[in-house]
Amino acid sequence: MNGANNNCAIWKQCDSDSGDSVSTFSSAPLWNHKGVKCASLLSHEMQSLEKKLQRIIFIQQTDQSYHLALDDIRDQSEISLLVEPSFYGRHCSTSVIAIATSNNTYIFDVRALGKIFKSLSELLEAKVPRKIMHYSHRICDLFAHKHNIKIDGICDTFVELCVTRQDRGLCSLREAISLTLNIPMSELTCDEIESPRESVRNFTGRPLSKDQLQILGKLAILQQKLHDRLIYGNICTELQQMTTNFSYEFKKHSNSTEEIALNMAPESKIGTECINQFYLISTKMSDS
Repeated sequence: MNGANNNCAIWKQCDSDSGDSVSTFSSAPLWNHKGVKCASLLSHEMQSLEKKLQRIIFIQQTDQSYHLALDDIRDQSEISLLVEPSFYGRHCSTSVIAIATSNNTYIFDVRALGKIFKSLSELLEAKVPRKIMHYSHRICDLFAHKHNIKIDGICDTFVELCVTRQDRGLCSLREAISLTLNIPMSELTCDEIESPRESVRNFTGRPLSKDQLQILGKLAILQQKLHDRLIYGNICTELQQMTTNFSYEFKKHSNSTEEIALNMAPESKIGTECINQFYLISTKMSDS
């Protein structure tokens, strides 16, 4: 895979503000640029991805699959949410919703279902499960104006990427995944996404092809991985190091069983000195 070259191109594209980016953030203060700590998928993560893509559940009616999907989603602490089309918010009509849980990937055909039923909207409006999204402001605008749904419990990977990079330059979900997970852009698309027909590109035409379902599922699954890498591999690295230091505190002391026993007394505060209770993430905005 030629991921490095692709990522260099994406980095330039994300860092160089387009006209929209300049107009959106023209009054924003300058941010210091930081690199994103990239981390490719591990072999078992790749295998898991392939298995999940083979069992995508496509839902077009409120049958048993629909209700089992809601039960699964309800049991999660977080889910990955993808909506197409959604880029223009209220000016779009929802066609499909892709939701990835820890074990399954569901694609709800909203056009076939006719609407987003209360059973699903209640899950979207609940604080739990948390919803991992990208460009959530566009999706929330769509849901508020077209479905009267106020999504809650949002984790936005674009916001996380901005904090990680200390830069508010625009970056699409596919670009962010490619940059952070070292996946070439060519593996995050299909012929239909590049189609000259708008209804095909926006997933509004029917029937949806297998490739369209696969790319929706793949992006939903990888969006969850993107969130994990940005939070735990970048934003919270210092916090994790603090935790590591604390967890191995007794290793630094004598092997004397008696001494360690004394240090483990109920009132012992041994190890707490390595905890910075005033910890702030190092990616705060520059004062300049």
